[in-house]
Amino acid sequence: MRKIFIPVAAALLLYTAACKTNEANYRSAYEAAKEKQLTGDSLTDKGLLDQQRPKPMVFGSDTLLCRTEYIGYTRDGGADLDKSKVKKFCVTVGKFKQVFNARSMRERLLSHGYPRAMVLHNNMKEYYVVANTTGNAHEASLMVDSVKADTALTLRAPYILLPGHLNRR
Repeated sequence: MRKIFIPVAAALLLYTAACKTNEANYRSAYEAAKEKQLTGDSLTDKGLLDQQRPKPMVFGSDTLLCRTEYIGYTRDGGADLDKSKVKKFCVTVGKFKQVFNARSMRERLLSHGYPRAMVLHNNMKEYYVVANTTGNAHEASLMVDSVKADTALTLRAPYILLPGHLNRR
């Protein structure tokens, strides 16, 4: 029994020592990742992650940061009972993964004088908080400027959400 145990133990010891991570392993992985980044073999270069960012679009004399998305009407979000409230240009001030947070932001907007605030969602259950909506690009540009200037709200850069079903070409 002892004759079998010693070779097995020695083989196990060599195996575990060979699998140990070291600085050279980390360095080679880092170099491979850096090379991949330099050759443009990343998700952002392929445009997969870049699709979610709003892009500048020109409407007449106005240039707006826009994103087109097929949307749904969130229950208790302000537009679920009257879907005609949603127009072609939605001034979006927040995006959340949880509906509770989106509804909470909507309530703050309502208390700060945005009576048409609403919550919309996409098919991935991401919730958009819309401060206002209009059918005119110039009015949308003015609304974005007024939301940016409102010191009562602490927001990221607002942008225009173009509901897909209203913006077919």
